[in-house]
Amino acid sequence: MRPLSKAVVLVALVLLFSCGREGGKFNLIVIAVDTLRPDHLGCYGYKRSTSPGIDRLAADGVLCENAMSQSPWTLPSFATVFTSLYPAQHGAVKLSNGMRTSFPTLAEVLKDDGYATGAVVNAPVLKPMNRVNRGFDFYNFVPLRTRVADGTTSDVLGWIDGMGDQPFFMFAHYFDPHRPYSPPAPYHRVFDPDYDGRIGDSFDLEGFNAPKPELFSQMKVLTPADWNHIEALYDGEIAFTDREIGRLLEGLRDRDLVKNTLIVFLSDHGEEFNDHGGFGHGHSLYNELIKVPLIFSLPGVLPRNASLARQVRLLDVMPTVLDILDIQPDADFEGVSLKPLLLGEGAVDEKEGTLLPPDVAYAEATTGNPESKTVMRYPWKLIYNMGTKQMSVYNLAEDPGEQRDLAPEKTDDLAPLDQMLFMTIFGTSDTWYVELAGGGEPHRFNVKLTVERGLSIGNIHTYKLMDSTGRLMDTQAAISQPASHSVLSVDDLELSGTLTLAFQVDPSEWPLEFDILVDGRTASETTYLGPGLHSPHEIPFTIKRHRGRAKVRGQPRTMPDPPYVLVWLDESDYGADIKVKHDEETKKELRALGYIQ
Repeated sequence: MRPLSKAVVLVALVLLFSCGREGGKFNLIVIAVDTLRPDHLGCYGYKRSTSPGIDRLAADGVLCENAMSQSPWTLPSFATVFTSLYPAQHGAVKLSNGMRTSFPTLAEVLKDDGYATGAVVNAPVLKPMNRVNRGFDFYNFVPLRTRVADGTTSDVLGWIDGMGDQPFFMFAHYFDPHRPYSPPAPYHRVFDPDYDGRIGDSFDLEGFNAPKPELFSQMKVLTPADWNHIEALYDGEIAFTDREIGRLLEGLRDRDLVKNTLIVFLSDHGEEFNDHGGFGHGHSLYNELIKVPLIFSLPGVLPRNASLARQVRLLDVMPTVLDILDIQPDADFEGVSLKPLLLGEGAVDEKEGTLLPPDVAYAEATTGNPESKTVMRYPWKLIYNMGTKQMSVYNLAEDPGEQRDLAPEKTDDLAPLDQMLFMTIFGTSDTWYVELAGGGEPHRFNVKLTVERGLSIGNIHTYKLMDSTGRLMDTQAAISQPASHSVLSVDDLELSGTLTLAFQVDPSEWPLEFDILVDGRTASETTYLGPGLHSPHEIPFTIKRHRGRAKVRGQPRTMPDPPYVLVWLDESDYGADIKVKHDEETKKELRALGYIQ
């Protein structure tokens, strides 16, 4: 596949501005294949012939070679596609959380612009209770495994046939490559016909049904031939799905819809096959789980048979789609439009107010505890374990399989990744700040923080010291924390300038006690709270959040005379979490897929 050329760009621009939409609106189809690794597709260089239909789609459009998901499992990933927000912002980070409602979804924006909006969905975690259905007039979910790829294609085309001349948005979700791998004949044997080992014509986790760490240990009994056959079954599911995607694309041609329909092909996440000692998805942030296929096709507007090498994000899909459709909603996105890159016009516009520049990818919301987060600016990638505070660093150009951790080498490239990682963590969820200012003369500060509710203790985590420019400082010498994690202390910090302690609390609504000394004395006259610069009546003092809100919300615009201690809370702009209670049928489906035990 060739990169974009100036000639291709010129032709595309001429067609775009001379033909436009031919008097109407472009339709939109997002074809999503769950659990699909790009390196198992022919258009991404795979050796097995799994994807002739998808390959033809890639030849008709622009293939993104390095697209990154913002989460390694379905719910938070698709919520990001529909909102252009990070999981911590849209809130759908756990099975028990639904998507928040304080921002528009792609379907809502298109519906407001006159589009019919439909979805054919097959994943239990995308049921309406999780709020991903916001904006869809038609949201068709059926019980788990009662509809496979051929039924999905038929239902998608059936809905499209009812649209008449109205522009439409269809989200076509294929679930087949998700475990269990049970491809129908002949796809169950097409890629490994001579295998005669312990794995049959279908693979699930029967016999390995255990929590993730124990599961990975048990699966060590599998031989290389077993793993090859498991991947062959997975590939069979891809090939079966590809056949039906080919039928969907042919159906669009038969209906004369190709010329005025923007097609976006993507996946929510990948799948691990013992790449790093594990299996499945959700549990890590290595590229086998967060690198995904992404293709844009719109004949006459976007170039054909082109590829885009630079790193992009699923976060960018919604702004890109709306830009191509010439819709400008009143909404704040973390992603950017890739349209200039798809047309070969040059760099994307870097928007003010986003947490990260467009060439930096960020992913989070791993399943299990503790969570991990990652930040990537090619070729560098940092993975951070929130529980152990351990960092791993990889150079993807030299080590695409992420096998050599460079963190022990203290590479100079770690510092900017570290800075971007923590500022994104602080910027996407509730964060406390304690600013300490000496005012040019040395003063000694002691700060003790405690989170408790009755006899129960909470967790103070993700803490960093920052200088007056926002640069992260080494926290080890100045900060101490006992094993309980309910207490955090800054001990005898001598300071003439200004430093700020940033930290987070879990549960976020629990009372937080502050005990503060300046130069060895109780600091009630030099401690200030929130934007109003109120002083506590006495120290220690406790801040309680009333109905999820705190009176100390927001950074003050003016600063008091030093020396001082300034406390404030930066709360999320996206609202409180939406809790979801699953019914017994959903619990059964989630258990069958390994999401719950």
